[in-house]
Amino acid sequence: MNGVFFWAFAVISVAGGLVTVTRRSPLTAALGLAVSLIAVAGLFAMLAAHLLFILQILVYAGAIVVLIIFVIMLINQQPKELDAMRLRGRRFIASAAICAAGCALTLRALRGLPDFPPQGLPPGFGTAADVGIVTFGAYLIPFEILGLILLVGILGAVVLAKREG
Repeated sequence: MNGVFFWAFAVISVAGGLVTVTRRSPLTAALGLAVSLIAVAGLFAMLAAHLLFILQILVYAGAIVVLIIFVIMLINQQPKELDAMRLRGRRFIASAAICAAGCALTLRALRGLPDFPPQGLPPGFGTAADVGIVTFGAYLIPFEILGLILLVGILGAVVLAKREG
C-alpha cells in the first residue's frame, strides 16, 4: 500500500512541477507549485519525517506560495505582456542547453555522495524538539536576522510594485 501512495504523490509532484514550468499564466504556475509542494509534503509524511511534513506545509506550501501569489497580483501583468516574454527560437534552445548542463552537473555531483541515511545517528536526531533547541539556542541571532531580511524583501517588493512611474 505504501508503494501506491508513493507513486501517487510522486506523479502528483512531477505533474505540479510540469504545470509550474509550462503555463503562461503566473497564477496557474503558482498553483501548480503549491500542488507540487503539497505532494512533497505527503512524501515526507510517508517517511515519518513529521517535522519536515509540517514545515513543508506551513512554510513552503503556505507562506512562500502566498507570497508568490501576492507579488503576482501586485505586478498585474496583462496577457499581451506575458506573451511577449515567451521563450522562442534561440532563447529556448539556450535555456534548454543551460538546464541540461545544470542537470548533468547535479548528477555528477551526486555520484560521489555517501549512502543516506548515515549509520550511527543519535536517537531523536531531527525531531522537532532537537531542531527547536538548536534553532532557538545556538542559532537564535541568525534566525532573527533571517526574519528581518525576509521582512525587508517583502516591503521592498510592495514599494517597487506600488511606485508610480
